[in-house]
Amino acid sequence: MIIKRKDLTPYYFLLPALLVLVIVILYPVFSNLVMSVYKVKLFRGAGDEFIGLTNYAKLLGSRTFVNSVWSSVRFTLYSLPVAFVLGLGMALIFNEIRKYRPVFTGFLLVPWAIAPVVTGYMWRWLFHDSFGLINHMLLGIGLIDGNIPWLAQPDAAMGAVVVANVWRFMPYITIMLLAGLQGVSSELYEAAHVDGANVFQRFFFVTLPQLKHVIGVVFLFATIWMVNDFALIFIMTEGGPAKATQVVPITVYRIAFEHLRLGKGAAAALILLLFLLAMSMIFIRTLFREERRNADAD
Repeated sequence: MIIKRKDLTPYYFLLPALLVLVIVILYPVFSNLVMSVYKVKLFRGAGDEFIGLTNYAKLLGSRTFVNSVWSSVRFTLYSLPVAFVLGLGMALIFNEIRKYRPVFTGFLLVPWAIAPVVTGYMWRWLFHDSFGLINHMLLGIGLIDGNIPWLAQPDAAMGAVVVANVWRFMPYITIMLLAGLQGVSSELYEAAHVDGANVFQRFFFVTLPQLKHVIGVVFLFATIWMVNDFALIFIMTEGGPAKATQVVPITVYRIAFEHLRLGKGAAAALILLLFLLAMSMIFIRTLFREERRNADAD
């Protein structure tokens, strides 16, 4: 089969983007892969030692690394459902607001627009055991008898970073779901109302099915961002206390830049990347399975 020159024209336009992709993403990933099979020696004149999959074996057998994986899973599982429910509720409310909606959505975006480092310091101050506003408010209304060291107790520290993360991610989820709600045809609601469907039935049988793809995208991207979260947790707790909030990105940072084991740190980062890629493929495959079945049926 002879390929005509005009058939290659779209690929010429894609070439600059592909070059940027190779330089910015693929080359660093490949370099990281090569580094992960070496014992990197930082002293001048000392050559790197090839050790194969030893770094990966040590990580998978490391209790610290495995615990950090579970900390990342807990952090994501605690944060995402709460942020989604609150974001969905806010999106439904804003969808009914016609006047001043841009003003409300603009204010809503403030937590998402603030840098994670600033958010971390802000919530670290709010949860401060002596000067924090949260303890002050709880003491004022009589819910507690004394200051609670939120960031010095393992379970309380995890709860604190989850609260901060929910506050930060809820605007993103709200805006995405609100955009999806704007695309739902009013005729579907009118038809359901004529058929006698109440508010809850319209929500479960009209709204949620129409938002299925948007919800899937929200869950996918939010999960990736939460699993990769470093700045917020590191600023608030530095992974403590007793490594209760030491998620995988913090473990990678400590291995590579505090212990100076660059090869082992590269291996840890690649394990996290492979986990996220596998999860994304499963997510996307599940999300679009129904569309592929419908296309085959047609």
